Amino acid sequence: MKQTTELPEELCADEAVCFIAYRHHVTPQQLLRYFLYGEMSIPLEDNEIEILKGLSELIENNRIINIKRQ
Repeated sequence: MKQTTELPEELCADEAVCFIAYRHHVTPQQLLRYFLYGEMSIPLEDNEIEILKGLSELIENNRIINIKRQ
């Protein structure tokens, strides 16, 4: 059985993520699954990879800050 993982809503709704997904004819969720978990093959350009890295790091850092505050 395939395990599904929850993706951050704010990352799925990000304008850059939506634009990159649209360019590659996939949903933002599919794009992020590929990028974060390697679940499918999408030929991303170098600048798209850098954008996604930066956004995913921001989300990860924000989660760590939120956990520490609780």
